[in-house]
Order: sequence, then structure tokens, then C-alpha cells
Amino acid sequence: MTASVASLSVGGGIIMHGMNNFGLISRTLTDWAYPAGAIHRRLETRWVKPLKPGDTIQPTGIIKSKQVTKNSRWVLIDVMVRNQNDEKVATGEAMVEFPN
Repeated sequence: MTASVASLSVGGGIIMHGMNNFGLISRTLTDWAYPAGAIHRRLETRWVKPLKPGDTIQPTGIIKSKQVTKNSRWVLIDVMVRNQNDEKVATGEAMVEFPN
């Protein structure tokens, strides 16, 4: 796609595909969970703002709740991706299982 055609798009130019945010959030979760023997079970995301070439992004997660079942321990995590201007570009929720 040329820059002139991209300028007609909803993003107003060339933008990064939202699945790249999804992949970055997934990688962040697995890098945290797998060494502890946990399993990344679910991820739901919402794209808030398009990313342009040259943007820098940082994923974060905050544990929202914990639940213990007979066979596992579960954590629900609020996830977010922010750009270099501290603007939210993606938000969502993830679930991680820590088997007993």
C-alpha cells in the first residue's frame, strides 16, 4: 500500500496491525507465567488507538483478582499497552492458571 492510499484509511496513514499488540501482550504474559509453571489461558483485547511507524509501545499488567479451585490457582489480569506519549493504545483482560 502506498502512503497516499494509506492516508485515506481510518488510521489516517500507515498503521501497525492490532494483532502485533496482541502478540506483545501474549509474550509479556508467557514470559511472566511460564517460569512459575503457569499457563496463559485467555486474552481479550480492545484496540484503542492506532500505532504509527516509529511509535514505541510498552505492555503492562496488573493482577485484578485471584481464585483458588480444587486443582488450580487462577489470576485475572488487566492488561494495557501504552505508547511513548503514555497514551493507551490497547486494553484488555487475561487469565492465567497456576496448576497445583
